[in-house]
Amino acid sequence: MSSESNLFQTKAENTTEIPLSTLRILLWDIDGTLVRSRVNGAFKDYFIPTMKKVFGSVGNFEKMQFSGMTDTQIIYESLREEGFTPEQIFEKKEELLKVFQAEMTAIFERNFEQHEILAGVRGILAAAAETPLFYNSLLTGNLSVAAEIKLRSVDLWHYFSDSPNAFGEISHNRNDLATEAGKLFNERFDFEFAPSQFIVIGDTPNDIICARHFGAKAVAVGTGRGQFKHKLLAEKPDVFLDDLSNTNEVLKILSAL
Repeated sequence: MSSESNLFQTKAENTTEIPLSTLRILLWDIDGTLVRSRVNGAFKDYFIPTMKKVFGSVGNFEKMQFSGMTDTQIIYESLREEGFTPEQIFEKKEELLKVFQAEMTAIFERNFEQHEILAGVRGILAAAAETPLFYNSLLTGNLSVAAEIKLRSVDLWHYFSDSPNAFGEISHNRNDLATEAGKLFNERFDFEFAPSQFIVIGDTPNDIICARHFGAKAVAVGTGRGQFKHKLLAEKPDVFLDDLSNTNEVLKILSAL
């Protein structure tokens, strides 16, 4: 890897360079953190037909609670009583991505306003993109095709389109995604980033657990549907925010981590 003296040339200003060792990488969750579905459970409209086409069954899907799970974990947990293993799920990854994209696109073409941006999100993403200290990226349980469709629908995808993002098809275990995010950034910049340079921002206890597994900082936001503040605080995040509406305050907090 390159030495610590390597510099990062920011996207915001090509003339601005900072040492990579000072960069703070913001790993954003999507659902409940950046956006929220306007209809609770609407994802079933494309999840169910995808599972039927790719795996021939939805298993226990209708009985499950999905908060904090990766998309591939949802599929595995739904089907494991039928004998499916994680390996069998990932053997069909390419087909899964293709079918999922087609099913989800069909739903969004009928109603493109499936999701709404949560309070303050557009402001904080824009501010972070313009601040040399920060780099916006995704750590999400969403499959890559789902993440892009959702974020394009609310005009947020451009903040992440060229980032080393960690998506749900990497692993069914969210903890693996943070470790993979570290590897992706190390490879992109040819530099060994410290885990403490990463800040996982999410709305569920699993987001905090994922950050701790990797050694990253954890910021919990209280905007997730069906999430409870006391359960988030029980996982001891570095910071808890009710929402992201105060851009200056959020930037100040992130800068201090």
